[in-house]
Amino acid sequence: MVKLCTHRVEGFGPHSKISSPIPTSCFVDTILIPLPVWVALFLLPILLALSIHHRKQNFNPSTAYLRAKTRRNCAFSTVAIIYYILIVCNFLMQVLEIVRLELIHFGIGLQPFVFVGLILGAWLHWSEGARGRIRGWQTINAVVWMGGVVMCAVQVVGLSKEGINGRKGSKYPISDQVTDIAVMAGLYAVIAMLELLLGFWRASRRARENTPKSEMSPFMGTWESVGKYPTTV
Repeated sequence: MVKLCTHRVEGFGPHSKISSPIPTSCFVDTILIPLPVWVALFLLPILLALSIHHRKQNFNPSTAYLRAKTRRNCAFSTVAIIYYILIVCNFLMQVLEIVRLELIHFGIGLQPFVFVGLILGAWLHWSEGARGRIRGWQTINAVVWMGGVVMCAVQVVGLSKEGINGRKGSKYPISDQVTDIAVMAGLYAVIAMLELLLGFWRASRRARENTPKSEMSPFMGTWESVGKYPTTV
């Protein structure tokens, strides 16, 4: 762990004399920061296996080819674009923190693992759980986004206890790092709220589109009356 966290005030151990009850900064950067991503990756194959089992149990050959797609209006697309922009911003903020930690030769722990979580969350949202093949994929994203908020909060508290004026005169004062992490916590929180909003939005539109009075054409994405067929010439 020495190479992961160099020139730190304390070592790797979870018990800190400076930031107690928060663990040492090395422990936070190496164990706690990537923890939500580890949990998300643990859940991914479980949800995939459960989804495969569910499809086998409920397989219907007559409807297996159907893939109804929810139509998106301008407002939905705008919110979705903001969602992805915020993920990119969080990605760049994480790059900034890593670069500045390297500038003072502090080591970065396993912070780059956060990129895996950001990419995974963006991909699951964009593909809607690989086009419905992963049931409950929103749970994985909730772990990544809310876990990010919690871990950033832990970082902020721990660094503040070390002394907000610490490392003054260096290329990365503690005050700057606290600000960067607080921004990331805010981004994670907004991303989580947009995830929830878009999820409810998508679910409500699907509920309206699947009413008994009408059905969406799986091929053209248009509304068609049930039971009507093209006139045979």
